[in-house]
Amino acid sequence: MSDRGIRTLRQIHAEPYSFPFDGHWSSADTALLLLGFQQGPISALAAMPAFTTALDLLSVALDCGLFVAASRRVALPAGDDVARRRYAMGDVVPAEGPGDWTFPPQLILPDTALVVDHPGDNAFYRTPLETKLKARGIRNLLIAGLPTEGLVHATQRTANDMGFECLAVADACQGTSETRHAAQLRITTFGNGLFGTVASAAAVKAALTKI
Repeated sequence: MSDRGIRTLRQIHAEPYSFPFDGHWSSADTALLLLGFQQGPISALAAMPAFTTALDLLSVALDCGLFVAASRRVALPAGDDVARRRYAMGDVVPAEGPGDWTFPPQLILPDTALVVDHPGDNAFYRTPLETKLKARGIRNLLIAGLPTEGLVHATQRTANDMGFECLAVADACQGTSETRHAAQLRITTFGNGLFGTVASAAAVKAALTKI
């Protein structure tokens, strides 16, 4: 928690609706989710711009006192149906170990951060993410990660079904192509709140830094 204590935050202008829907949120009930920012995927997707934006957002979120959770996709030693299906579609999930599976050295998480590993495109799949977030009283999620049309959307959609209020930070996410990234965000926008809402990192930072 920031030395400023629990902070009540201003609603974020987002599409298709302002976040959160009821206008009530604080540093105590909100978490930043960083999804799939591993060395391999960042390199494969040339995602340094989105990663840099996410790092900037992380700094602001920590200063505001938000809880942070990060996820890594990993190929399980014994195999997994989800990972095998993704592999067959050309989506190589990194194996645990040095290199592609690890977070970049620039991503410095606080000791309080939760890190989960999962084989598929859903950070809730076979992880304690839901339990840990709800145990801390987290209701609102700010989501950054890659790819937009895979891990980000699958996790955001699941989180909405679980009752979390979700916002995808558009420029802190990147797809496997710009076309897929834009299309996925349009799906979220046209979903009229079914999958949450979308805003820019600038809009999120403005809400987190205004007293």
